[in-house]
Amino acid sequence: MKYEEIKVNISNDSISDYKIFEGMKLYSEITKSKDGKKLTNKRVFVTRKHNYVYYERTDVNWNYWSDKSKYDSGFDSNDIKHNIVFEVSTELKGFTKYLGEEIIKKIMLKEENGEIVEVLDI
Repeated sequence: MKYEEIKVNISNDSISDYKIFEGMKLYSEITKSKDGKKLTNKRVFVTRKHNYVYYERTDVNWNYWSDKSKYDSGFDSNDIKHNIVFEVSTELKGFTKYLGEEIIKKIMLKEENGEIVEVLDI
C-alpha cells in the first residue's frame, strides 16, 4: 500500500487546527443536506500503523447561498462554524454509527481482497 501525508482541518473557528498523519483514503462521500444549505464530507483512512481514522466535516454550501434564484434571507451566521468529527479506532466497525453497517462491510471486503489499490503496469 502507498501511504501519504494526510492533513485534515479540525478547527471549528477561524484559527487553523490540523491533524497530520501517514495514511491512505479508503472511503470518501459528500452529501447535501435535505434543504441544500449544508454539505457533509465523510472520509475513512487507514494509517501506516493499521489504525482507522474517521473524519467528517459539515460546512455551509456556498453554492446554495450564491444562487440568486434561491433567495433566502434566513442565513444564520452560526452556520459558518464547521461541525467536525475526528475519531481513531483499531477497527472499522467502530465507525458503523457514522456510515452504517452496509458501507463498513463493503470497505472491509474490498480491503480484505486487496481491491483498494490496484497497481497497473501500463
